[in-house]
Amino acid sequence: MTRQEYTSLPPRRWPNLSTAGDPAWFPQLRQTGPWSHRELVALAHPWPVSWLYPPRRGDPPRIVNLFAGPGGWEVGLQILADGGTPFDTVGVELDENAAATARAAGFRRIVADVRHLDPTHPALRYVEGLIVSAPCITWSPAGLRQGHAYANLELLLDVLPLALEATFGHWHDDGECDEGDSCLICTDPVWDGNCGWTGPLITRNDAREPISRMTDPGIGLVAESVLWALSLSACYDNLQWLAMEQSSALPSIVPDAIGEVLEMADWRDCAHWKLDAADVGLASHRRRTYLVAGRHEMVSLRTAQPIDPTPARTAAQALGWQKGVRVNTRGNRATPGGNEWSADETATAVTGRSRSWYWAGDPQRRITTGEASLLVGMPAGHPWDGSDTARFRQIGDVVAPTEAARVLGTLLGRPWREAVRGYLENLYGPRSQARAASANPRPVSRRATAAGTAPGLPGLDALGAPAELPPPAAERRRPQRSR
Repeated sequence: MTRQEYTSLPPRRWPNLSTAGDPAWFPQLRQTGPWSHRELVALAHPWPVSWLYPPRRGDPPRIVNLFAGPGGWEVGLQILADGGTPFDTVGVELDENAAATARAAGFRRIVADVRHLDPTHPALRYVEGLIVSAPCITWSPAGLRQGHAYANLELLLDVLPLALEATFGHWHDDGECDEGDSCLICTDPVWDGNCGWTGPLITRNDAREPISRMTDPGIGLVAESVLWALSLSACYDNLQWLAMEQSSALPSIVPDAIGEVLEMADWRDCAHWKLDAADVGLASHRRRTYLVAGRHEMVSLRTAQPIDPTPARTAAQALGWQKGVRVNTRGNRATPGGNEWSADETATAVTGRSRSWYWAGDPQRRITTGEASLLVGMPAGHPWDGSDTARFRQIGDVVAPTEAARVLGTLLGRPWREAVRGYLENLYGPRSQARAASANPRPVSRRATAAGTAPGLPGLDALGAPAELPPPAAERRRPQRSR
């Protein structure tokens, strides 16, 4: 079967590729059965070539991370793995600075708009987990809160059931419906009279149409969690779980509606909860809404709460500062919430504007990117890319790794409490504090190829070699033998 014949088949009829032809098994062969390495790269594009093949026994679970950012979720997954079974994760991120940061930290990124990728791509057949962290500025007080406008909220709630029509369609009973003349099921000449899903009745872009009428299209990005989850489960049925992170200001009616649509598509369970990272020992408050859903398993975020109360960790303890330091956040501007906070308490939420924080009484002593990293739970030496503005924006937006670990640990049934506690003790150790207090590290160049830097996956505009597989060796001609 040629590549053209393969891709012309309906998604449900895509055959399994033989693992005998995977370059990971035979890296020196240029021809992998009927497929050349070039054809495999083109078929997998922009995902890893290895994802075209069924996972082998013991292979790590495959996870797609949408709006992946600079690596908070991946660090959380590393906390959970802790030397055990790792995770095979590929992130999608449009912001080039955040993608460069993640790559420099060793994480894979596809630089693309999530809406321009196809959830039914053949390389996504064996994906087990889906993580979605759509931008939250449209919901949070830091933005204009346009997502809370009644008209915008109603349009978003209209998108969610349309996502079901674009993936599963409608459930058809075992008898003729009231619209037998126009129903795609009843008028199918090969219909056997059984009940079932009709299949897609509209396109995903049709489902997104109400978003074009919103005052801010960014509001509709929340719906991508449903569009991708339903597309993957309707086409391949290998997706097992969904984890979504969003602003704590997200109206509860939105995750409730997401849960209802998933339940209509036969997902087993869905739950959402507002969590604060300070509750498990982080040195700053980071309140977020988390939603988890299980395709075949019951889920709950109640067990994401600590069993025993965790002592509050102050910013001074985390950063190794002396007692009595106060941090100025707004200069001489007087605001209802004040313009200072005490480092002898848990720090206020770190945002992109934290680059202007300084010690009260010493304007020259500004908070470094390393110190801001520690406050949000990221390593002091995380290779933040870009200008100071871009770095602090990434730090302010990143998902705290400790939250990622406890949410995914709860969802996947992996022990997270001891792992998170050990991670924070190491994170806030003397060596890490000294590194954080030093001058801001120079950003890692996006062109750097130093050890530990993950090569970029091929972008949407140009094909390249897959990230983890070497290019095939030059084809060698064998001498012909006479018979």
